[in-house]
Amino acid sequence: MLTPIDIQRQDFEVKLRGYNADEVDDFLDLVGKDYEKLYRENTELKEALKQKTEALEQYKNMEATLQQSIVLAQTAAEDIRKNAAEKANVIVNEAQSKSENLCRQLEEEIQRKKNELAGAQVEVSGYKTRIKGICSALLEMLDKME
Repeated sequence: MLTPIDIQRQDFEVKLRGYNADEVDDFLDLVGKDYEKLYRENTELKEALKQKTEALEQYKNMEATLQQSIVLAQTAAEDIRKNAAEKANVIVNEAQSKSENLCRQLEEEIQRKKNELAGAQVEVSGYKTRIKGICSALLEMLDKME
């Protein structure tokens, strides 16, 4: 690629009936200045493009990292939800088991109390019968005493 310095240093052979050397030099100076301006702009644009490309790569890397973070967060949230559901099931099962045990214990206690009550009723009935027997015997004794 030509540089502005190449244009400025370019010499042409002088020939008979050639172009006006001053006009050619003036034109080459003008072309050299314009070319130098374009050359600088091109260099600046290449640098700007390089920076934009690097920034784009950084953003792409950030996007990939964010995507991975989102996936990890979703996975973690799903794991937490599953663990919470499992713990809830364990708690419910334990509560049901304890409830069933308490109900069974209460039913056994009720049955024991019923058995105690029936035994007490039998005992009371036996005392009544004995008291009646004693009272009858006493009445007979009183009747005989008269």
